[in-house]
Amino acid sequence: MALWKRAGIYTVDITAPDGSRIRRSTGTTDRTKAKEYHDRLKAELWDLARLKHKPLRSWDEAAVRWLKEKAHKKSYRDDVQRIRWWTGHLRGRTLDQIDRSMIDGLVTKHVHASDRTKDLYVALIRAMFRRAMREWEWIDQVPAFKTYSRGGKIRVRWITEEQAERLLRELPEHQREVVVFALSTGLRQGNVLGLTWDRIQLARRMARIEHGDTKNEEAIGIPLNDLAMAVLQRQRGKHEDYVFTYRGEPLRSANTRAWRKALARSGITNFRWHDLRHTWASWLRQNDVPTWVLQELGGWKSETMVRRYAHLSVKHLQPYADQLIFAPKIGSPGKAQEAAEGDDTKSPTSPPERGLRVVTRNGLRC
Repeated sequence: MALWKRAGIYTVDITAPDGSRIRRSTGTTDRTKAKEYHDRLKAELWDLARLKHKPLRSWDEAAVRWLKEKAHKKSYRDDVQRIRWWTGHLRGRTLDQIDRSMIDGLVTKHVHASDRTKDLYVALIRAMFRRAMREWEWIDQVPAFKTYSRGGKIRVRWITEEQAERLLRELPEHQREVVVFALSTGLRQGNVLGLTWDRIQLARRMARIEHGDTKNEEAIGIPLNDLAMAVLQRQRGKHEDYVFTYRGEPLRSANTRAWRKALARSGITNFRWHDLRHTWASWLRQNDVPTWVLQELGGWKSETMVRRYAHLSVKHLQPYADQLIFAPKIGSPGKAQEAAEGDDTKSPTSPPERGLRVVTRNGLRC
């Protein structure tokens, strides 16, 4: 047994089953405890080599490796912030000690926010554990972490054209142009502010968003309507590269104090900058743009994301609703006859024939 003292502390020197040499401090001056540590470490090394047991990994190791491998993520800053929060509660724990009940207890006690925000914190934990199992091979299974907003309503906040006009009047000119362009294209804030002239083809009335700049990682083409084209014409010549600028420099943020004050002065509450995209989509649906067209215009990868706007237009359903031609006779025959002969309001998609009738299965008319 290789057990010796260094500065009064016992140190072990072991040759592992795979031939590697391991030197480790026991952290004690007591030889009996140091010997117990030596025997336990030797047994663990044997289990790892012969029984194929995975070494225990800590939360801190997982956090460092995740941040190194995900440095390219668009939401990297969010990951850093959430991992910093989690580390305050999980530092020093091994991954096998972290389970559903522990995470649920921490979220319930310390995250005083909406269920959607809670899910964002848990989603990061879930993703890290899945990576630890599937790619790093650190663990054998992922705990079934709780989802908080399942079955909840998806937030769709939009404003009317009158509200939009009030807001535009309250905004400074450089931000007004940005908002008008967002309302006419449905682009996200990052795509609008990062738009450069080399991605715009005025002759073809279109703009390109490259695959690395979209949320779903796929490139999309944006058709430019008259409103968007007018904005671009007003911005020409202000900057060599970027479309939207302020005092000669590219705009870095649109969610500013001026934006929030304009919202307050125009009487618009509970409205975020991203809700301009919801407004754009809602207006298009109210003008009977089909959902599949809206999906392609907005660059959504899943139809589920577009279905949230489906209820805003029912014109395509009207002909089917008009197939119901049942007219119950209520009251005396005379009153029913008068009702049938009256000037009823009908759908423009209804048959031109006047009056209502009941058609039975065998073709008899009543």
